[in-house]
Amino acid sequence: MFWKVIATLFYSPVFTLILSIIFLLLNILDGHSTYLVLKPDKYQREKNPLARWIFQKLKIPAGIIIFKTLLMTILILSISYYTAWEPLTVNIAMLISDLLFLFVVLHNYHLYFRLSRKIRNNEE
Repeated sequence: MFWKVIATLFYSPVFTLILSIIFLLLNILDGHSTYLVLKPDKYQREKNPLARWIFQKLKIPAGIIIFKTLLMTILILSISYYTAWEPLTVNIAMLISDLLFLFVVLHNYHLYFRLSRKIRNNEE
């Protein structure tokens, strides 16, 4: 019974929509937390070399907005297409992606608060 409910959930397009909305919100939080960690020009803190290069060329916040918009557009189109053919695989991938992005966002905010505390302590 339990596994049947789980299987039904993972084949549901509504579940895909919920996971996609969570993914979008996490990406917005990732953009915000990335901005906080990188501002005004600490690009070396960005671990993704492609994102770092774009941020250096376009500066922040414009680079973050453009990078995230392009990435989300490609992902949303891909998710929409593949969900029609293989919702189970898409939902599993989206759930894993949401969990990973949650970790990244929490790490970014933790880093920001740690850096803020360090700066405040140096000013005192």
